[in-house]
Amino acid sequence: MAETAVNLIDDRQVTAALLANPLDWRVRVVEEISIDAATTCMRRRSLQVAPLRQHLSTEVSVEITHALLVLPVAPMPRGPLLDFDAQGPDGDGWVLPRLEIAERQSLYLTEVAASCGQEVTPELHTLLNAVCGFTGELLSDTKEISLVEYLQDGLGRAVPTKTLARWEGVSDTCREVLRPRIDVFRDYSAPENPALVLPEFFVSGALSTDEEACELLDQYRDLVVAMDQQASDSEPNAAGEFLNVLADYANNYDLMVAMRAPLDEPFLVKIAERRDVHLSRVRNRGTQELVIADAQTNHVTFKVSDPNVWIQDFRALKPGSDDYSYGAFQTREDPQNRAFYAHDIERDYRIRLSFQLRLLRRLQLVPYLVTGLLVLLILALVTEQPTDLRSLALIVGPAALAASVLLGREPSTLGSRLRWVSSAALSVTLLALILVSSILYIRSPSDSRTDTETGSRPSTSPTASAPTPGSVRPTAPAQNSAQPSVPTDE
Repeated sequence: MAETAVNLIDDRQVTAALLANPLDWRVRVVEEISIDAATTCMRRRSLQVAPLRQHLSTEVSVEITHALLVLPVAPMPRGPLLDFDAQGPDGDGWVLPRLEIAERQSLYLTEVAASCGQEVTPELHTLLNAVCGFTGELLSDTKEISLVEYLQDGLGRAVPTKTLARWEGVSDTCREVLRPRIDVFRDYSAPENPALVLPEFFVSGALSTDEEACELLDQYRDLVVAMDQQASDSEPNAAGEFLNVLADYANNYDLMVAMRAPLDEPFLVKIAERRDVHLSRVRNRGTQELVIADAQTNHVTFKVSDPNVWIQDFRALKPGSDDYSYGAFQTREDPQNRAFYAHDIERDYRIRLSFQLRLLRRLQLVPYLVTGLLVLLILALVTEQPTDLRSLALIVGPAALAASVLLGREPSTLGSRLRWVSSAALSVTLLALILVSSILYIRSPSDSRTDTETGSRPSTSPTASAPTPGSVRPTAPAQNSAQPSVPTDE
């Protein structure tokens, strides 16, 4: 049978239907976290997808075998993607623009609200769209900024006190509802404070007066409060799901990738990206957050690629606390790998991996042993205080050994990062040894240094040595001494 395909990429309802029931079509997720550098790690994720025909919100002819569609493949933290790659079953995939992703997320929220009997006006839908797509460029500066300063910078004018009080009142109400539903609050939250998106509404012309902005924010607050009244703490329902998703969109979003996929066969979607890793200075401890409940089962592998680095400690914790997470069962443990499996229906949605790395023991001990040798040599120099250059020259050997250890290269930046404490200690000790030796030489008497420099040379003085008593110096005969007589004939 010939393959035929239908283009559903522009059908946002298809994406919203997939967002509504992710566990129906996400069969298994296998995620690999590879710590291969000092400041970043590689994250690879494989998503096993069930046949999609029955999960689409639109009727597709049985003669159609494939579809071009948009899949929400992974929850992602806000921020730029680094070294990102996506592979579908029939080739490369491509990521939707951030604003288009926000459009589909707000459509999903609108449909959930409608299922709870809450009407979402077109103006309120536009506000939900802006809240979902808020990136916070004006809040990315390192310095803290108040809401008054932010609005003044964004609007180009000061906001009247009475109007600002109404906007802050909306924020306070939404915060009381949404803050308990997020794992960790990070810097800002547009769902909690919808006034953050107002500057773009005024710039685009969607709003022209402060009174219109107040009415729009009041609609948003009323929707959040109404959904909170319908939400149940004992049993999950649609209203609670609406609030959980809306609160989570403050820090994360659903990464959506367009691809060509079969409709009646299972297939794999693979994505890869690089994320930041922050290791503590002394203990070399870092963290990585990940989701373990966005598929029917989740498999996670954590490893280090440098053969000289081992995993000293590894824990799966709840985000924002030191409590152990629920539902992640470790299946493999060795010095360079950890693996766990999550399948319980009540498992935590998101966890935080806390890990501590170290070098091999032999690589750790060598710098410290050389440091100890240099310390002993420094103590010996301070105690004996030699001043001749020949004795001070004995530091050349240990100094050369220390330099060779410092110049040794690790196979990765991660190994070099883990060595920085021992390297710093060795460097300081080497400098101290050179400094002590230089001070001892400089403070030594000048005649001592002269004797040291000349004591090994043979004497070249032209002055003859005095004869020893009783010795006889031979002398040459005088030129006019008497000659023996020779007889002559007379």
